[in-house]
Amino acid sequence: MASLPASAWDKEKAGVLLQRAGFGGTPEEVDALARMQPWQAADFLLGSPELAKADPPESITRPGLTEQQRYLRRRLTLLTPKDREEKASQLNRAVRAEQERRLTELRGWWLDRMANSATAAREKLVLFLHGHFATSEEKVRNPVLLYRQNQMFREKALGPWSELVLGIARDPAMLIYLDGAKSRPEHPNENFSRELFELFTLGEGNYTEKDIQESARAFTGWTIRMTKKPGEAMDEETTEPYFVNYPKWHDAKSKKIFGKSGGFDGEDVVRLALEQPAASRWITGKLWRFYTGSNPSPPMHRELVATWDENKGQIRPFLQAMWTHPEFYNPELARNRVKSPVEWLVGLCRQLGRALPAPALASEMTSQLGQKLFAPPNVKGWDGGITWINTASLEKRYEYGNWLVGGTVGMRRLGEMDLARLAIQSGLLEVPRPMIEGNAVDDPNVKKDFAEKRKAAARQARELLAISPAPLGPLAGPDERQDPDRLVAQLSARLLPGEPTPPELQARYRKATGEAIPLNDAAVRQTILAIVQSPVYQLG
Repeated sequence: MASLPASAWDKEKAGVLLQRAGFGGTPEEVDALARMQPWQAADFLLGSPELAKADPPESITRPGLTEQQRYLRRRLTLLTPKDREEKASQLNRAVRAEQERRLTELRGWWLDRMANSATAAREKLVLFLHGHFATSEEKVRNPVLLYRQNQMFREKALGPWSELVLGIARDPAMLIYLDGAKSRPEHPNENFSRELFELFTLGEGNYTEKDIQESARAFTGWTIRMTKKPGEAMDEETTEPYFVNYPKWHDAKSKKIFGKSGGFDGEDVVRLALEQPAASRWITGKLWRFYTGSNPSPPMHRELVATWDENKGQIRPFLQAMWTHPEFYNPELARNRVKSPVEWLVGLCRQLGRALPAPALASEMTSQLGQKLFAPPNVKGWDGGITWINTASLEKRYEYGNWLVGGTVGMRRLGEMDLARLAIQSGLLEVPRPMIEGNAVDDPNVKKDFAEKRKAAARQARELLAISPAPLGPLAGPDERQDPDRLVAQLSARLLPGEPTPPELQARYRKATGEAIPLNDAAVRQTILAIVQSPVYQLG
């Protein structure tokens, strides 16, 4: 594969690499990359293997249900059918609220890793894998399983592609999500084998219905095991499922897959799929689109496939080669790639040198913009690209950009959000559990008491979720405050790396500075907002 010569490497391209391989950064980080050789810069961003280690949030180490919730589930059997249904609904609401709180903490933990310069590039790849092997909390109700899948991506992200594909085939969250755990020889479930070929490894048109059916037979026996306590239901909410290969549930008879016959199992299916010529074309095309926003040209795609095959599907050397290819820095690419909500939020915070919002608010912001982590819309993941942008989401980007630059003054800007719900997600309020004592009637004061607690928790949430104004010191020094053109040039270089700014946008940014010299804080913030709220900032 062609490689960018050292003589062509400069700050502009270093900024582009930092933006596309990670989530953008500060001028100091760009300068550090610019002082390296292109290959060294790519290697530096990918980091050392030790960076794959990640201790989970504290709540993830706990069982799916508390002992009290387990106790209440057992007590439900003492009720009449009518009361049991009502109390079970109340308990499920409390359980779901606790699960969402834990998932909110998990999302905040992951966003923090994305915002960390040492782990940003690896986490960008984990974000790709999360969308590629999409799995949702809507069906996988145990946050522990979603964390474990996320960590599996992190640990295997830069190794052989075959290990990642095999890892997802054995992943308990995926086995639940695509019903592989329920597949049996007499009724093999085709969901996973279909998506394995269509979405994960080959793409449409590169397999037959017979390949899917025979592969479904091969995957039988790959399931999950759950250890339950006496008297409890056996489900992924009350236990921590783990992968097992159960021979009694495996169809060991001969199958014919991709023209080859044998008593294949799941490992064989993964191997056979990745041996198909379409396999390397599929994943290299998806990686190129993820990082550049465009389909590779036929010659470029041939280079990508050749490099992938030369490296035997090892992801790290492939990314290094792709990130140092001259075409990766084609200015036209920036105009085709729309930042995802997560990339937009993390990137803006990194560029402004500010902390991320509190986990509940950060999760709400990305969700409102169309990307809720651990909850992709379907097995295809997010469509991405221009689908990230519509009238409502663009207005939200502009509004949230205002918050991150200027702060949430007086909290008026959070008025439209459900602060009580965010308080629950932040651990400030617990959803009341149902009262279950035989056929006892609920205390009539419980609802009233909870309503008062909601109001108090919402007030607390206002303080917890408040966003302070972005610090201006690193963004505009005394010299820039004396020279509006210099301020615009500096902010453009920082916020729009590698993007030549059209004259009409330069004039718009310059107009935002006003006429008074020296520029005060309000003028600086208006200039930053003029860039952040421009269409070009949504790209890159």
